[in-house]
Amino acid sequence: MKKSLTLLLAILLLVACSDKGDTTKDTGEENNKTAIQQDESKTNTTETEEQKKVYQMRETATVTSDLYDFDYEVTVNDFNIQNEVDSVKIQDYITGADEGYGFAVVDVTIKNISDESYVPNEMFSANLAKEGDTAGDISNDEFFEVGDKELAPGDELKGHLVYDIPLDDSRKYTLKYEISSDEEIHFVLPNPKK
Repeated sequence: MKKSLTLLLAILLLVACSDKGDTTKDTGEENNKTAIQQDESKTNTTETEEQKKVYQMRETATVTSDLYDFDYEVTVNDFNIQNEVDSVKIQDYITGADEGYGFAVVDVTIKNISDESYVPNEMFSANLAKEGDTAGDISNDEFFEVGDKELAPGDELKGHLVYDIPLDDSRKYTLKYEISSDEEIHFVLPNPKK
């Protein structure tokens, strides 16, 4: 009886060890698969980021409206950070603003290359993001009144987009059109204060 019991325990021990080894092997394979999937996910994210069209100042980007499906052109002519825009001082615009705030001013040309008229401020906007920001801020439309007028096919307008920003150590900013869409484009703007 003791031999039978010993033999039974030995068989159970072998089966348990065998199952434990298989489990370790399966877990190892699953861990390996998970690591590969994570690497693929990182690669896909990097590829998605790289697919965004990136432009520099004075380059013209053709942009497709994600919501309205028409094309327009944008050229960034200049970029500055200053304390006053159109006779409005940053201290008057933001109550209590000190030297740590300023206006980011992006001079742009927008051309309607579609075959229908539209009012730019009603159809699209541009976000300005500092380093490390994902979305950024929307411009203050009161400084871009030219964007409130109808723009006919083939016509263009020039004006400046204005953002009130805290001043920091950002070496560059990114102007983004059609944000969070497949049509998103970026203009990289070096910080003129650096």
